[in-house]
Formats: sequence, structure tokens, C-alpha cells
Amino acid sequence: MDETYDYIVVGAGSAGCAVANRLSQRPDIRVLLVEAGGKPNSYWFKVPLGIGKLMIDRAIWRYWSESELGGRSIEWPHGRVLGGSSSVNGMLYVRGEPRRHDEWRDAGCPGWGYYDVLPYFKRLEDCPFGDPAVRGRGGPTPVTEINIDDPISEAFVAACREMGMPVIADYNGQLSEGVCRIQMNTRRGMRSSVVDGYLRPAKGRANLTVRLDLPVDRVIVDGNRATGIAFRVDGQQHTTVARREVIVSAGTYHSPHLLELSGIGNSEILGKFGISVVKHLPGVGENLRDHLHPRITFETDRAVTVNDMLRSRWRGGREMVRWLLFRRGLFITNSFKVMAYARGNATAPYPDIRIQCQLFSGPARNLGKDLDPFSGFQLGAYFLYPASRGYVHLTSPDPNTAPALRANYLADEADLTETIQAVKLARRISRQSAFRSVIVRETRPGPKVATDDELKDYIFETGQSSHHPIGTCRMGTDRDAVVDPQLRVHGIACLRVADASVMPFHTSSNTNVPSIMIGEKAADLILQDTD
Repeated sequence: MDETYDYIVVGAGSAGCAVANRLSQRPDIRVLLVEAGGKPNSYWFKVPLGIGKLMIDRAIWRYWSESELGGRSIEWPHGRVLGGSSSVNGMLYVRGEPRRHDEWRDAGCPGWGYYDVLPYFKRLEDCPFGDPAVRGRGGPTPVTEINIDDPISEAFVAACREMGMPVIADYNGQLSEGVCRIQMNTRRGMRSSVVDGYLRPAKGRANLTVRLDLPVDRVIVDGNRATGIAFRVDGQQHTTVARREVIVSAGTYHSPHLLELSGIGNSEILGKFGISVVKHLPGVGENLRDHLHPRITFETDRAVTVNDMLRSRWRGGREMVRWLLFRRGLFITNSFKVMAYARGNATAPYPDIRIQCQLFSGPARNLGKDLDPFSGFQLGAYFLYPASRGYVHLTSPDPNTAPALRANYLADEADLTETIQAVKLARRISRQSAFRSVIVRETRPGPKVATDDELKDYIFETGQSSHHPIGTCRMGTDRDAVVDPQLRVHGIACLRVADASVMPFHTSSNTNVPSIMIGEKAADLILQDTD
């Protein structure tokens, strides 16, 4: 490992795999891709509904936030495996709101408007439907539209239409308001991560080296130039040199943590832990944003839920056979098939709330692990564009010590107002006649919780992360920005960050596809500088 490469990419997640693939298409460029986790060897990595198994697998970094929402700690799992969180996530294929990208561009980030990034969204996808002017064909990430074949999902769609919501033909096209079937990055009923789309096609390239189970201790900086990485193998310190650049794609939690361990960050924080300051960048680790996700749960008289499947070997076996033979049923999903985008505020310029109908129910504090002993489902509802901001910061100079994390959920009053509106909208949907036909009763929070103050208490007590963290190495040109619009770390040559941590704010309900897009664009930016 004491070798020299042209480029070193730290983190084999959604963005990092895209960067490594595109750079290594040039045979004259040597690329090293380093990943802290191992191979996704379990069969459950291919089964979409296997997400429940993966959330308790060793392939997860299991972090907990500092005190949130009046004293609770929120669980924040994320992928520690080849493919990163794309190997363990919910597989939702969501690009985001085009106008949010234009706002990103207008916030001091030229080159990141919707029509700037659209070619990269198209390049990364293989979508057999939709308008070819905005949807891509033949890319490395397959897109599948999930069929509605259960009475609960059908009732959700009917209830939304009863409320006047249109049916969206393609929410990743131009129209993004209304009710729709979900799109997933699956192929033939199986998960398709960036390992499948980007690494396997590059496996035979002699100029691409992939190293697993290799956490990086720090980026080596000589003067104001990144020159390589340092890591340990069997307790021995090693280094690897990057002739041209180091690209950090370790994700929203680990990218700022690695920068701080390398002496790049707020000098006051670094000084507390005896880390020599290479570059004072006070924005490193700040601006953390995430979606807080409260849920309303229901008992149903339709035995078509995950609860039923896990309580009955016969039903579970039948669903497995449907998946194995026909690629149909619950196993091709991540537990839901339909969702709606709506405006919590009539004056909002675009939809800012998402409601999703998931075919399981259980206690929010042990989500997906302890299910109700009856047929149940839930409506999840959350505000898409939170203004509340938290942080990720190191707590020790030891790279193996987890950083401190806090999202400051609902600290901004507007976020709380919109989240209450989201829960109330979900309730309105549940009370439409089309939906009442499949509902026995609302089990959480129950009809006695009705006022805004009571809903606030319920949200504070039960809201969970949607696992969509962004922003901790924010892009921009102001003093608190970490990277410039070319993804270069301010004040450090030959060092870039390319992952969801560079996003100034959420553009989407989900972050996987935007992260791949960032990786695709990063590769072009890097190659432009090479040429």
C-alpha cells in the first residue's frame, strides 16, 4: 500500500464509486478507491425488503445523535460496506425539485442549476419510461416503477385523488406535485447499488485499485497541498501518495470528521484536541440538515402487510416464492409502493411535504424491529426543506472515535409548523372515504391527540431520522463555505469533497441519486483540470 496513484478516492459510496469509475475510464490515470467497510456478501443485500435485516447488520455505522427534541438521542445508521449507503438504503429513486437546484446555483454555486446538472442525472440512469428529454437511457443505475398490487396502497391513491391531488405520471420528470407510484433503483426485483452500476463494470481495469476494510486516519497535507492519505494496517502506519488529487467521498458524517482529523476545520475545535491547524475553515462540520420523520400508525383488516408476513410462516413463505419466481409482492419493495408530494403552505412555490404509505406498523422508537401483533400500516409525513441546522465534530484525535452529531431538529419555528402541517395532511388523507374502508383504527397517536400542541408533543416524542443528512462540507464562496463550486476545499490545493456533504440544502426528499449525480459531475470537473 505504500504506493503512488494519480487520484485517491476516500469512500466507496454513492458518489465515490461514480468518481472512481469515471476517472478510471482514462487508461493513463491510476486510481485508488479506499473503503472502511467490507464486501456486501449477504444475500439480503440483493433483496429490496432485506433493508430490515441490513439495519442490524455489521455493514452499518451505528451512530446516535446528541440530545434532540427535548432530550432524546436519535439513531443515525449509515452504510459501512462497499457501495456505502447505496448498499443498505431504501432504494428510492428521487432526483429532487428542479427549482431547488436553481436556488442552489443562485446561492453562489454557478454550474449547479437544474439544466447544469440534468445531463448528469440523465447519464447516471437507465430509465425505460418517461420523456427522453429529461430521462436517461442506458446508464449504470436502473430505474423501476413499482406496481400497486395491494388494497392499502390502492386506497391511499384513491384517498389522495378524493382530496383533489393529481396522479403524477413521472415525479422525476417536470411535474412533482400529487400522488404517485414510487421509483426504485432496482433491476428485475433486486437491489442495484453503485457496486453493481459503477464498480463491477470497472472490475477488470488495471488502473483501478479498490481496497476494503481500510479506514483512513487523515489526509496528508504538505504546506497547502494534499499529497496523500495515512492509515494503519495491523497497527503499523502507512501512507499512499496522490500525484494529482485526493477526493474525499466519505459521506456527510465522515467527510468533515476526516477533514478535522487532517487539521482542516475550526481552529478552536481542533485546538481542544491537540490537532495542528493546517487550514482554519470554520464551516467544516457545520450546516448539518436532516429530515425529521413522524409517523401515524393504523390497524387494518387487510392481511397484506409486513406484520402479517412476519407473524405467519405460510404468508412469509408465499411472499418469498412470489419474489423468487415472479419478482412480485412485498419483497420487491422497501415496504411501500406509493407516496404523495404536497404543499403544507398554499403560498409555497413548490411541494414541500412528502407523505408515504408503508405496509408495516410498530413502535417508533424501535422502528422496523418490533412490529405490532396485528395487521398494520403507517403514514409517514415530513417537511422536505428544513432550515434547522446542526453539526458533526470530532470528539477525540483518535480516528476510531465516533464524532459528535446533532441535527437540531425543529429548532427553526417554520420547520415545526410545516411538520405539524405534514402530520395533519396525512390524517386528512386517512379520513377520506376511500381510505376508511381499509382502516380499523388509528393506533398512534390516536384520535385523542388532536391540537397542534398535542401533535407537537407526539412529534417530539416519536419523530425519527429519515437518514437524509447533508451539508457538513457546504459548497459556496462565503467565509463559512468548505468547498467551492468545483468541489475544491478552500485554501487547500489538490483536495476535493464529493458527496452529499457539499449540498447547501436539501433539493430532494432522498439523497442517494443526488449523491451519484455529484460524483458524476465531480469526475468531469476533475478531468477538466487534468486536461
